[in-house]
Amino acid sequence: MKPFFAEVIGAISQVLQLTETPNWNEATRLETDLGMDSGLMLELIMQIEETIPGIVIDQATLSYEQFETVGSVCDFIRLSLQQEAIA
Repeated sequence: MKPFFAEVIGAISQVLQLTETPNWNEATRLETDLGMDSGLMLELIMQIEETIPGIVIDQATLSYEQFETVGSVCDFIRLSLQQEAIA
């Protein structure tokens, strides 16, 4: 399981207002499998920023691939925090 997996699942669950714990994995696609549109993606970004200390997401620099799957979001968070630590 990737770092930040639980946090990403929690953030998506909050945005989608789910009451039960979903059975998603790293390959779960946000748009295709979960039906997330651009408005929900924006909410997800804000939820991740609230949930994970130290992360700031510049929406202008995001690419589709970074928020395509649960796993790609986890990787994006890990890399963003590593870059912040170096800066």
